[in-house]
Amino acid sequence: MESKPVRLIDLARASGVSIATASQVMNDSGRVAPATRQRVLETAQRLDYRPNALARSVASGRSNTVGILAENASGAMCMPVLVGVNRALSEVKLASTLFDAEHDRRRRREHIRQLQARHVDGVVVIGEGTDFRSASVTHEFPGPVVYAYSRSDDPDDVCVLPDDVQAGRVAAEHLTGIGRSRIVHVTAEAHLDSVRDRERGLRDGAGDAVVGPVLYGDYTRDWGFRAARRLLDDGVVFDAVFAGNDEIAVGLAAALLGGGRRIPEDVAIIGVDNDEGQAGRHEHYITTIDQRYDAVGSAAVDIVASLLDGDAPPTSPVTVAPALVLGRSTIGGPPSERDHVLESLLS
Repeated sequence: MESKPVRLIDLARASGVSIATASQVMNDSGRVAPATRQRVLETAQRLDYRPNALARSVASGRSNTVGILAENASGAMCMPVLVGVNRALSEVKLASTLFDAEHDRRRRREHIRQLQARHVDGVVVIGEGTDFRSASVTHEFPGPVVYAYSRSDDPDDVCVLPDDVQAGRVAAEHLTGIGRSRIVHVTAEAHLDSVRDRERGLRDGAGDAVVGPVLYGDYTRDWGFRAARRLLDDGVVFDAVFAGNDEIAVGLAAALLGGGRRIPEDVAIIGVDNDEGQAGRHEHYITTIDQRYDAVGSAAVDIVASLLDGDAPPTSPVTVAPALVLGRSTIGGPPSERDHVLESLLS
């Protein structure tokens, strides 16, 4: 038989104080003697007292809930952003309610109405990358709205993004640091913000070590494969490639191995996104730049919480620094059984 939850009146009686005093202690309000406060807190822990969240929200006039509006929850990087959002919400003791627009305008509009009806304290909009523009919904809510892994089409909105410029710099510093002096850049469409920013970071960090024109295509393995074949056919002399993402990097590796180039002895390859890490693998073939999508989500919640506390909004966009994840494609090392299988498929 399950025991009944401990009520505030039970806590007050067990602590030898009034209900008002117990309430002040648990809400960290009012003037309560330190010894009395300590006695109530110890009793609450002993009894496993859990404040009634609904009652507290009614008393405070806040729902203690943050709405999460995903533009496309099934997107490749939405899940790590969501993990970071939920991790941060639990730390600040806020609940969440999630809606997925699935790129549907009507669905998005209906989700906004539902979030309004729930009187959420704030909203985190999760987009699909630094090249994505979310339609601003800030004016739809009285509380703070922050855009994570997306830019808003309103320049006054607060956005949290992975730092693509720094990703390029980290790649440059790693490749030049291991002695590579002829770096080729293979990436996606030239007009994309992510492409421009990563290229700028690469040139800032590597300077004259970047050789030849940038090869623009798309974020696919097929493009990486075709780009590598072009480099080999044109006789370009290079000892490293900064790929716009890990998909391009894998395609490059396939064509280079098939063309007789050793990786990393002849050509070092570095990508972006940490696809292997996102898949839960601990042994990495492709050296990559982890854009720390979970940290992007956590930072968005931290900003919402600070705005709810009355802090001034930060200068937007807020960027999250990336991290280098080493793999055999730049530093070599003894291959694992998985690497043997991968290289046999790639070659």
